[in-house]
Amino acid sequence: RGSETGLARCRRWREKGGRLRAGHCGSREERCGVRGGEVCTSLVTMAHRGRLQSLVSGQVSLERMAEMMAPKLVDGRWRKPELSRRLAAKVRKAWLQDGKEWPFNTKERTNYGGWAIEDLPAVKQKGKKVDRQKIDRQKHIEERMKVMPQLIEEYREKFRAWRRCDGMSPIDKTFMTPGQLRKKQKAQQS
Repeated sequence: RGSETGLARCRRWREKGGRLRAGHCGSREERCGVRGGEVCTSLVTMAHRGRLQSLVSGQVSLERMAEMMAPKLVDGRWRKPELSRRLAAKVRKAWLQDGKEWPFNTKERTNYGGWAIEDLPAVKQKGKKVDRQKIDRQKHIEERMKVMPQLIEEYREKFRAWRRCDGMSPIDKTFMTPGQLRKKQKAQQS
């Protein structure tokens, strides 16, 4: 089983009785027999916490750090970066707190689709609908407020007429309860 994967040649694999998996070489500097004595960099070789500390302290070279932060094309498939954006942001924050300059700053764009930023046509921003319609809305409110006392008086008169049972015969008013009168009024209105 071990000889099929090539792990049988690795000293650490033999010492652990064949129980090691990917990332079998414990430190970055250790030579691996599986790869013919080269440093085992393609596998995740450092524990998460130790890797973060070594990145923050500057033990890992900038070339290696750039390689860890970039996705890789392996056998026609893209693999995610070893160092996620979240962890890269943590490392960057620690570097800046230590007063070191972060070497991987992204450059600001100088052009968009072949246009220089200065030559881009001025685009009127849409803004928010509430802000665009605010003036018209205020005018509408003011117009409606001018006629509001008249509307209130019409509504009150209509309600009073309904409560007085205007339009009902005097016999109905005499012999029906108020609830029956209202039911009959609703039936007449609809």
